Amino acid sequence: MKKAIIIISILVSLFMFVIGRLKLFPVEKTTTGGVLKPWDAVEIQSQQKSKRVFSSSEPALLAEFDLDKLDNPPLHPTFVKFDQNGLLYFYDFKAGLIHKIKFSGDYKKIDHSVIGKGLGRGPGEITRLLDFKIFKDRLYLLDEGKGGLEVYSTSGEYINTIRPSNGYIPRMFTIDESELIIETLVPAETLFYAYDLSGKFKGPFGDYIEKNAKENMVYQDNFLSEMFSGNCFLYMPRFFGFIAMYKDKQPFLVKETIDGLRAGKKNIPVNKAVAAGITAQIVQRNMDTVYQYSLFGDILLVRAYDYKEETSFWDIYNVRNLDYLISVRNRPRGSSFAMHGEKVAVLLETDTGFKLLIYDIGSIIKEATRNAGKDAE
Repeated sequence: MKKAIIIISILVSLFMFVIGRLKLFPVEKTTTGGVLKPWDAVEIQSQQKSKRVFSSSEPALLAEFDLDKLDNPPLHPTFVKFDQNGLLYFYDFKAGLIHKIKFSGDYKKIDHSVIGKGLGRGPGEITRLLDFKIFKDRLYLLDEGKGGLEVYSTSGEYINTIRPSNGYIPRMFTIDESELIIETLVPAETLFYAYDLSGKFKGPFGDYIEKNAKENMVYQDNFLSEMFSGNCFLYMPRFFGFIAMYKDKQPFLVKETIDGLRAGKKNIPVNKAVAAGITAQIVQRNMDTVYQYSLFGDILLVRAYDYKEETSFWDIYNVRNLDYLISVRNRPRGSSFAMHGEKVAVLLETDTGFKLLIYDIGSIIKEATRNAGKDAE
C-alpha cells in the first residue's frame, strides 16, 4: 500500500510539473550581429552545410588504461572533464568520489589520486550527481538530493556548499568567478536563474526558445556549457536541433545543428500509460542532436545519436559562430568524453571493466580548419 501511495504521489507531481509549463511567454529575436529586438520568436539561423562532411582522418589512439587495475579503482566512472592544466577528472557514480589523473608528457603513464568524502548528505558528500563543472582551480558538483553544489579545490580540499537562497533545486548549471547560473527542477517561467557565489538570488533571465520545452518537461533534457570569453555560455537542447549562445545573459546567437530543426521535429511528445488509468507525456526519441559535448578553445565537440540507424557521430563546430565544420565517421566508442587541445579522453565500459582511452584528433581539427578557410573564400 505504501509503495502504491509513493508511486501515485510521484505521478501527480509529474502531472503538476507539466501543467506548470503550459503557459507561453514572449521571447526575443536575435539578428546575425547579436542585436536584440522584442519579438514573438527567436531567429534560428541555418548551417551553411546541409549535410555531414566526414573527415578523411580518424582519431589516433595514443594510450589505453585499465581503470580496474588502479589502486582504489572507480566502481562506475562517468562525467569526465579536463581542467585548464590538462589534468583529468571523473566522477565515480557508485562511490561518490572524484578521481584525478595526471598524464606524462606522452600520455603513456598516469598518476592517480582520489578526491571527496563519498556518498551521503553531509558537507562535501554526494547523494545524486546531475552535473559537474571545473572552473579554474575549483570543482563544482551539482547534487540533486541536497539541492546545491559541493565545491572542492582541484588539489582535493573541500571548500563549501552553495545552495540557491530561493530554494530552487538546480538540474544544470554554469559558473564563473562571480556568478552561478542554473536551470531548475521546479516549474519555471524562464530558462535560467542567476545567483552570486554565496547562493544569493540575483534574478531570472532567458525566455524559452522552443515552446515545447514548456509543454513537456522531458524536453528539458539539455546541457549548459562552461563559461567562455568571460561572459558567454552555450545552451544545448538534446532534442530540438539547435544550439544557443548567451552573452551577458542575452541570446546572442542561435543556430541549427547539422541535423537541424527537421531532425528535432521528429522527437515528438507522446502519451504513455504508466499505471492503470494514468498516462504521462514522454519524448518519442528519433534523434539526439546533442547527446554529449566537450568544449575547448574555439572547438565544440558534439556527439549526436540517430536512434533509427543506431549510429553515433562526433560533430565539430566553431564555438565563436556555431558553424558546423566536420564529422568523424568512426567515432571512438565510450560512455563519456572530454577534450583538451587536440587530445580526447574517452571512458569505455567493457565486459571486463572500465577503460580510459586517449585519442589525438589533431589531423581532424586541421582538416576542419582548412575546409572552413576554403568555405570563407
